[in-house]
Amino acid sequence: MTKNIINVAPLLADHFVDIEIDANTFEENEKLVTENAHRLGLYYKYLGLLHDSWFIGTKITANKLTIKLNDFTTHVFSEVIVDKKKLDIDHEKLVFPILIEFEITNLTFNTVDENGEIQKIRSTSIGEYLYEHIISIDNEKIEIGLVVWKDGIGNKRGQHILLLITAKNITVTELQDDAWKEIFGNAYDDYYKYFKAQLATGRYLSDQSLCYDLYEEYEQQIFTHP
Repeated sequence: MTKNIINVAPLLADHFVDIEIDANTFEENEKLVTENAHRLGLYYKYLGLLHDSWFIGTKITANKLTIKLNDFTTHVFSEVIVDKKKLDIDHEKLVFPILIEFEITNLTFNTVDENGEIQKIRSTSIGEYLYEHIISIDNEKIEIGLVVWKDGIGNKRGQHILLLITAKNITVTELQDDAWKEIFGNAYDDYYKYFKAQLATGRYLSDQSLCYDLYEEYEQQIFTHP
């Protein structure tokens, strides 16, 4: 029997169908995730924050899905540093990896039609992480819906792909600090530390204009309290 995205992962439905999700659905999901944050580990920290991060590696084995992303938020902040400090660093080199390993018991790649019907497809290359929905959590498993973007080839249009993942555990390895040091050395450590401290408060910084504001904010602090 065909499943519908609205019933399976409603928080992802608006990527595929014209629908408005009621506030109760968001509240119930937030409660589920918060109460089970320990099961998500570091992945909990990144929920909702990996949007637009692009894939720099994907590996699927019988019991593991491993994805490596360029952390979009850190990438955006690094662009501001390059611009404000007039650095000669290519955009393509601003890569700040984060490694996510899902210990899987089930994984499917799917398309979703305009009616919300989910259709299983073969595994395919994927380009960009968009959003996740923690569908269910218990002591044995974590069910996740993940919307990603598949780039088009030639005249073929790109499309949204739905990954449905059942995992025993999720492990996140943060590699951004090492990448920052490799790219910038120690010259802008204070800016980076301030950026990370603000992120830790829950401040949203995945928008370039907000990162420019953060930069100016920190510069003002230096000027006021040298």
